[in-house]
Amino acid sequence: MNTETKLTLLGTAFAGIFSGAALYINVVEHPARLSCGEDIAHKQWAPSYNRAKTMQASLAFLGGLVGVINYIKNKNKLTLWAGALLFSVIPFTFLATMPTNKILLDSGHSFSTNVKTELLTKWGKLHAVRTVASLVSFGIFLYALAKK
Repeated sequence: MNTETKLTLLGTAFAGIFSGAALYINVVEHPARLSCGEDIAHKQWAPSYNRAKTMQASLAFLGGLVGVINYIKNKNKLTLWAGALLFSVIPFTFLATMPTNKILLDSGHSFSTNVKTELLTKWGKLHAVRTVASLVSFGIFLYALAKK
């Protein structure tokens, strides 16, 4: 197996793990969390988010890095696009999602009725953007593998 194929496999793995976890959060975990009522959902969100953020950020960073390395070494444009798309969830998180995250993570914040639910619902929609981006990235990595 040549270096290009190995790098493409590695990027595919990073994107696949990220997108699988992200999809699980959107389809299973977050709806289940919201069904438990506002206070329980909010209380459960923070530890779940804190556990997932390191894993997901690492996968997005490494997938992006692999895409760039594969382009530099092998001129593989597909893996560059796939890696860039996976990496893009990091700045998206900082720019679009982080303001909501900070409010939800602020233990001293006093919430009025239904505000927690509104914020958690908004967070779920923002997270769905990351999920779609990662699924497209995974698809591009798979396509790059299939072309081998």
